[in-house]
Amino acid sequence: MRRSKAAIIYEILEVVVRNGGEVSPTQLSLEANLAYDRMMKLLESLEERGLVEIASGEGRKWVRITRKGQELYHHLKHVRRILSDFGISL
Repeated sequence: MRRSKAAIIYEILEVVVRNGGEVSPTQLSLEANLAYDRMMKLLESLEERGLVEIASGEGRKWVRITRKGQELYHHLKHVRRILSDFGISL
């Protein structure tokens, strides 16, 4: 079954939260089951919206969730739970 864009964004945010608010792009790609190049495009879009920060230093990159991203994650988690009660997946 194909995932919606909302479901993919939720999964990206969930992986970052699950990893303490910061994760490497490679690990994020693996855990969210996304091709690296597609994920990076999505991350750039999320960064433009202020939901994540993409940073680099000391030879590595990482993705951090912002406060705004945490708020969206919690709202999506709540909506997902409600939809699930009605047999609908996000």
